[in-house]
Amino acid sequence: MEAVLVFSVPLLFAIPLYAKGFLTEASAECTLYTIYVACSILLTRYNGRSLAEIGLTRSGLLPSVGNSVLLVAAALAARFIGADLRLAPEVNSWEVVAYNLFYWSLSGFGQEILFRGLILFSFNRWKGPKVALLVSTVLFGLVHLQRYYSISGIFLVSMVGGLWGWIALKTKNIVGTGIGHSLFNFLFAFMLVS
Repeated sequence: MEAVLVFSVPLLFAIPLYAKGFLTEASAECTLYTIYVACSILLTRYNGRSLAEIGLTRSGLLPSVGNSVLLVAAALAARFIGADLRLAPEVNSWEVVAYNLFYWSLSGFGQEILFRGLILFSFNRWKGPKVALLVSTVLFGLVHLQRYYSISGIFLVSMVGGLWGWIALKTKNIVGTGIGHSLFNFLFAFMLVS
C-alpha cells in the first residue's frame, strides 16, 4: 500500500501545479522523479529496512548493468534495422546534450527506484515475483501513456519495463537497470530520431 501511495501522492501534488501553469512539463517530471527517489528512500528507512531491499546495493551490480546495457543495445540494433535513425535536430550544443543527459538520467533512476525498487520489491515480498512483475510492469506502462499514444507503443514500453523488472528480480539490484533505463531514455527520447 505504501508503494501505491508513493506512486500516487506526488502525482496529486504535481498535476494541479502543472495544470495551473506553475510547472512546465519538464519541471513537473523532474519534481516527480525527485519526490519518487526521496520518498522511496525515506519510506524504506522509516520502515527500518536497508536500501538493499529496494535494490540500492553493490551486490548484483555487474549482472544488472550488463543485462540492462545489453537490453539497450538490442533495442538500438532493432531500431537501426527497422528505421533510418539519425541525430535529432535538438542535438546542437553541449549544453543541450548535458541538460538532456541530466534530465533523462533523473527520469530513468526516478522510475527505476519507484517501479522496480519500491513497487516491484514490495509486491514481491507481499504477493511473490509473478504478481510483483505484473503490477510493476502494468503501472510502468500506464505512466507512459503521456508519451506513447498507441497501443503498440505502450506495449513495447511495458515489455522493456518488464524486462528491467525481471533483471531487477534476478540480480536484486536496480542500479544497473537505472543506468540502462537512463541510457535508453537519453538515446530514444532525445538523441536519435527516425
